[in-house]
Amino acid sequence: MAYIYKRLNFEDYFIICSGNWNHVPTDLELAKYKSIEYYRKGKKYSVEYQVRYDVNRNVIQCIFQQTASKSDWRANFTFPHKIYDKVTYEGKLIQLKVHRGWGDMWLACQDAVRDELKILLNIHPDAEIEVFGWSLGSAISQLCAEDIYFKFCKKVHLFTYGSVKPFYGKKTWKYVKQSCKECYNFYDINDIVGRMVPFLGWRAMNHCKVKLDRYCITRLFNPQKYHTNYDKAYIYDKYNK
Repeated sequence: MAYIYKRLNFEDYFIICSGNWNHVPTDLELAKYKSIEYYRKGKKYSVEYQVRYDVNRNVIQCIFQQTASKSDWRANFTFPHKIYDKVTYEGKLIQLKVHRGWGDMWLACQDAVRDELKILLNIHPDAEIEVFGWSLGSAISQLCAEDIYFKFCKKVHLFTYGSVKPFYGKKTWKYVKQSCKECYNFYDINDIVGRMVPFLGWRAMNHCKVKLDRYCITRLFNPQKYHTNYDKAYIYDKYNK
């Protein structure tokens, strides 16, 4: 049977990966995360993910959890970039540079995600791949999307929320943004998390502004509202045209 890919509503991916943070009525199957622990400089960290198959849409989903622990916060603020990989791009060997904390987190779960994805691709070779996450999960999702393109030569559908900027340098950004069939890294204009990393040179694959309210600098200090309301359908109106 041939399937024609159709994405869910943008807000649905947020509901799934956030565990339905705002408890809206829904029939969606929420993410059920696995946890992998790892150590850096003697401190314990963990990363949470799920790889699953949606039989109704012939889609494999790679989903990543938001910040949920003190160790996650330590990873968030491990700003200095690190050399992530060397790749050939436009005939030249370039070094990909990523946020150190998020890069370490992705590398901790990379093999597990690859293995689970490979099993599902062997069973469903014509399946589309969706990658999505919120907050910290938006960083891991972007790194995962690049890795799937590098490892499996498959471009994914990438949807992230409260989206951060995990890539450092223009060359890195130019390379990684080719990893997707479509890419929406949503952040509210009043969401301070979407400004991470708040220094020059840092980028998301495709930062997409949405607006719950008009911009006001004081609203940046209200993440409880502006970092958690990505389940509002109307904020995506201009991207649904």
